[in-house]
Amino acid sequence: MTLDFNRSLKFVLEHETVYAKGHYGDMDFAVTENEDGDPGGLTKFGIDQRSHPDVDIEELTVDEASLIYKREYWDAAHCYELPWPVSQVHFDGAVNCGIGQQTKFLQRAVGVYDDGVWGPNTKRATMDYINERGPKAVAIDVCDQREQFYRRLVQKKPGFGRFLQGWLNRINDLRKECDIA
Repeated sequence: MTLDFNRSLKFVLEHETVYAKGHYGDMDFAVTENEDGDPGGLTKFGIDQRSHPDVDIEELTVDEASLIYKREYWDAAHCYELPWPVSQVHFDGAVNCGIGQQTKFLQRAVGVYDDGVWGPNTKRATMDYINERGPKAVAIDVCDQREQFYRRLVQKKPGFGRFLQGWLNRINDLRKECDIA
């Protein structure tokens, strides 16, 4: 599962990190951002100040960010219990949409009550669905749920429309990464 986490983290960091001009892909040149309309505030490596008030975002290293991702997303969302590519899809969604919302996507995909809580019923239904249809089919269904969520969100809150293409690009990149495009 460590390989799954590292692979999944690499994808997340590629989509969450902003670099100094001319240094794309070089983590030594990651910079902070503070995007208008993003409620997280100051952000680096996708780790935001609002969710991490005790973290010095300006001085955050990629290793420190990786530990936060492992503890607060991979482990907390139970990604380690899922086979790849479901683990990667679940992790990326937990990071991008929040664990509760991502768990709802998974629950809807596997046909259980969508309360956003990982429990024995969700785990059992997920594993049964994976065994029946295969992990790629589940990953596809979850990505579809997430895409529908983004589109509904923009309908409800048109101000988020400026983020839609980026969200859809990320979903499409995720599908390619997981070989489910």
